[in-house]
Amino acid sequence: MKYISLFLYLISSSLFAQEKQLITYVMDFPFQEGIYMSFEEFKQNAPSIQAKIERQGSSLFVYDDSLEQMIRVNPDKVWGYSQSGNVYISYNEAYWRFLNIGALTHFSAIVVSTFQTIDAFGFPVEQRSKSMKQLFLDFENGKIYPLEHKALAPYIENEPILNQRFKKMKRKKDRELIVVLKAYNELYPIQFPVY
Repeated sequence: MKYISLFLYLISSSLFAQEKQLITYVMDFPFQEGIYMSFEEFKQNAPSIQAKIERQGSSLFVYDDSLEQMIRVNPDKVWGYSQSGNVYISYNEAYWRFLNIGALTHFSAIVVSTFQTIDAFGFPVEQRSKSMKQLFLDFENGKIYPLEHKALAPYIENEPILNQRFKKMKRKKDRELIVVLKAYNELYPIQFPVY
């Protein structure tokens, strides 16, 4: 009977040791290094691909054991990755580093816009333009929004002090919106599991 009790104690203590612990995010948070296949993997701090990864220019490579070589990772096939304490999201066929991680996670990305114009002969022509945009990711649902007044307003309106300061902003430029986003993140800290 004594051995059975000891056995049950060891099993239960090892189960508790393997349980994940939630820790509030801070600047030097220990993200697991690897490639996230989904937003849920990022939220769980559990990248499904934990092989050697390497960034060369704007491309990401992962070491393939079976081929014994580095293979380029298609940004359209993964959600993002973590390396050296930084998290990168795959967006618009490239990887972009998170600048402020929180309930509203901020990042910058080059966004391609397509629009129609008329050429010199009167025919419609599709044109593209690229511009750097400020964006944020909602940590609850994984959706990405432009960092603009109308996208940020629904989050701020339930916070009286923050909403009052937000309404007083005259220009609502990127810098001011980033300050509001950071203040919101301080009010709503997020947590990640650590194993």
